[in-house]
Amino acid sequence: MNRQTIIIAVVAAGILLLAGIGALAYGISQGGEIPGLSVAPTPVPTSAFEIPKIKITPPADLSTIAEEVRKEYPELADLLENPELGSVYKDFYLAYQKGGEETAIALARQRGILNEQDQIAMTLVLDSEDTGPLIAELEAEGIIVQASYKNKINILIPIALIKEQIEQKEPDLILERISNFEHVIRLEVPTKATIKQRGVIQGQGVNVTLANEWQAQGITGKGVKVGILDLGFGGYKDLLGRELPDNVTVEVFGDPYNFEEEVHGTACAEIVHEMAPDAELYLAYYDGSDVAMALAIEWLKSQGVAIISNSTGSNGLTPMDGSGFIADVVNQAHDEGIFFVSAAGNEADVHWRGQFNDPDGNTIHEFSPDNELLPFAAPAGYPVQIILSWDDWQNTDQDYDFLLLDKEGNLIAKSEEPQEGQPGEMPVEGFLYEFEAEDVYTLAIQNYEGRATKNVTFDIFIHGGLMHPDFVVAERSLSSPADARGAFAVGAVNWADDVLEIYSSQGPTADGRIKPDLAAPSVVDSASYSPDAFDGTSAATPHVAGAAALVLQAFPDFSPDDIAAFLQEHAKDLGPSGPDNAFGAGRLELDEAPVAVEPVETPVSTEAEPVETPVAEEPTAVAELLPTSTPRPPLEVGLPGQTGLPPQTPAEEEESSGLSLIIGLGLCLVCLGGLLFLGLLVGGLVFMRRKK
Repeated sequence: MNRQTIIIAVVAAGILLLAGIGALAYGISQGGEIPGLSVAPTPVPTSAFEIPKIKITPPADLSTIAEEVRKEYPELADLLENPELGSVYKDFYLAYQKGGEETAIALARQRGILNEQDQIAMTLVLDSEDTGPLIAELEAEGIIVQASYKNKINILIPIALIKEQIEQKEPDLILERISNFEHVIRLEVPTKATIKQRGVIQGQGVNVTLANEWQAQGITGKGVKVGILDLGFGGYKDLLGRELPDNVTVEVFGDPYNFEEEVHGTACAEIVHEMAPDAELYLAYYDGSDVAMALAIEWLKSQGVAIISNSTGSNGLTPMDGSGFIADVVNQAHDEGIFFVSAAGNEADVHWRGQFNDPDGNTIHEFSPDNELLPFAAPAGYPVQIILSWDDWQNTDQDYDFLLLDKEGNLIAKSEEPQEGQPGEMPVEGFLYEFEAEDVYTLAIQNYEGRATKNVTFDIFIHGGLMHPDFVVAERSLSSPADARGAFAVGAVNWADDVLEIYSSQGPTADGRIKPDLAAPSVVDSASYSPDAFDGTSAATPHVAGAAALVLQAFPDFSPDDIAAFLQEHAKDLGPSGPDNAFGAGRLELDEAPVAVEPVETPVSTEAEPVETPVAEEPTAVAELLPTSTPRPPLEVGLPGQTGLPPQTPAEEEESSGLSLIIGLGLCLVCLGGLLFLGLLVGGLVFMRRKK
């Protein structure tokens, strides 16, 4: 090795190293990542989303405010102390008294109790299922009765009627009068179900689940009726004969406003049709309320469906032990022979759970040492649903209030429902709130007047916002009715790699049962959401419903429990060995298709003849309020990372791919330069030893 050779080798190694380092520096500066060193997708808090360390002063309660206004407004004071009336309606009357009609209407819209027709929406809870006499009384008052089911009635009260009665010489508060009607035990904000989505097309789930192999054997769901229960079927007519069957049967229950606006149900129907192309589809729209959902299920039963696919749900409004208003309806449908498939929920990353903790005795819960506030990010102009509940469903005598504040700790709104052990009361507080600015907001829990004495466990769900990751608890984040005994709950995995989606809600139920029952593919292609993917447990659920239709055609004597057992036995086990509260029994996989199975020529259930008309143009039943039924928008505040950010565009994907190539080239050059230097070093040492 002569001197000239060494110099040339050193120069070459230096050039390689400099070129490699330069390529790496450029790639990283443009947002690229070194393979194996990329940041995990868990969101990272930034200065815009810090945990505020603020001690808050408990605000005045409604009873204190009632005493302050009693002398001048005795009727209002009585209403504020009425335990049967929801606190948001009391806030409405307070706003009317303080700022007039315009202020009250603005509050009602912001809090989600006023519809587009300037009508206050409300659900009456009764101690009787005999609703006829009360409905007659309500209509005589000028109140619009939308629908009733068992012991609940959905009503609308025109703002004009409220204004007229307030401005009388002798003021009359109609809500106070309604609460005194016989059998009325509670006036509450209507339950709001939400869709469980987080976009000629065939999704990837057909092949992943091996449904294609069953279809090749002639098992296509022929003769099986499947109902799709959802909050919108926009654009379905355009897909008839392509992504949907030539004919479907459609019915509307509740406020039809969102029927054509929301495509979520149409996307779900697409997946059922892909999985079971010859199944008969029945599309049941409902507006998000309990009453409308129950009516829709009853209609699907009357049509003879054997399977119901439900990609909607609510959080924190039931004990989550398989009981409750809608859970009872689902359990009854199951007992009548219907396989009810329900989304587990998308709340694993927006759920907090913990016990009440007040070491300083100021009645305000501490989420962590010296921290009384739970921060979350919310978008502007989009309804965010926030629910607090706790495990006191039998007695309901542990009274807590829920505070919504800005990031400086200033009060925005307060939920102050009574929990005094009376009929109709629930251990629940909450908000449906439309924020004016995209920002970070906070939540606090208050022990009302220090009355609560038992050690309760709380759950908080934030639908439509982003929870600070330090507070996220995935366990027990299920939606209802996925907890129902008669519901087959479905979680979500990415179709490409079977990785559990971060949002996929987890069990167990409050009574200890494993949920979900199964996981299924998500992030799949869909005509309704194209070019975006259809994501969420919403997309996973209809895969299972479609697979169930194939199983039922192949084994027409199967009961709902038989179908469930078949799907679970053939699932691809994921996560810990055996069933678990993240994947259930595993990912949907049908295994080998039965050979030479004759298609079922008649519907499994024959309670009603199949209807071939594409749609019922006018709604035949109505219930109440428009649900929060659009996907949560991406937020730019506070949480950089994958959660809450929009998917990459093709141009962004191409740019990302180019950066990866540059970084890969840089790594290769650095390695070559390093190897050359190492070779020179070893060669030099060998040369020196020989010279000695």
